[in-house]
Amino acid sequence: MSVICIIAGILCLIYFILLFLYSGLTTVFYLIWPLLSAGFLLSGYLFRIRFFQRLPKPVRIGLLLFLSVCLVFFLGVEGMILRGSFTMPKEPQDYVIVLGAHVRSTGPSRALALRLDKAYEYAAEHPDTTLIVSGGQGSNEPCPESRAMKQYLVEAGLPEERIVEESASTNTRENLLFSRALIPEGASVGIISNDFHICRAVHLARKLGYPSVSGIPAKSDLATQPTNLLREFFAVVKDFWLTR
Repeated sequence: MSVICIIAGILCLIYFILLFLYSGLTTVFYLIWPLLSAGFLLSGYLFRIRFFQRLPKPVRIGLLLFLSVCLVFFLGVEGMILRGSFTMPKEPQDYVIVLGAHVRSTGPSRALALRLDKAYEYAAEHPDTTLIVSGGQGSNEPCPESRAMKQYLVEAGLPEERIVEESASTNTRENLLFSRALIPEGASVGIISNDFHICRAVHLARKLGYPSVSGIPAKSDLATQPTNLLREFFAVVKDFWLTR
């Protein structure tokens, strides 16, 4: 176990360095990787000095049970997230909401561009579908996300009249809440986001009263996917707890 923990700690640290070189410290959540590295390395040291073997047997059993429950819970939530990554609606959707993401001075971020590429692909295959591009303007963004999203799609060749803007939202819940006001009763609705985000987005939509909603997963940036999946675990737990 000592060797396994030390290897895991080194891998976490290497991944953090590669992540930082790839995209910079774009979110504080990236710091979880050096923290995990420190935790694994400390655990490896404690195993090496046989610290856990010196603990009373009831404490060791309780600690093992606790860690086992945490692992099963973590894997269960990640399984839900991954399952959402492969869902697709069986029928064409009347409206498709494209959830916003960060916009830079040079245009949509990589994550947002992947969502928009999927939106264009879906709209091209389903000519009767209307797109709702949803996202307001953050303090570090040059314009509302919806404006940059619409411009991206129009420049790609999608007719402007097929795109509706929702430019007031600041998070996923507001994306869905404000977009719902733009959708007629009885219309079927799809949600486009990066694959790791679909599970939570569809859950929120159903809790907000969408009668017919499906996820349409877009690809994710492979380099940041481990971070996205780990962060989404905490986001899913929080949102499922708050919307019980």
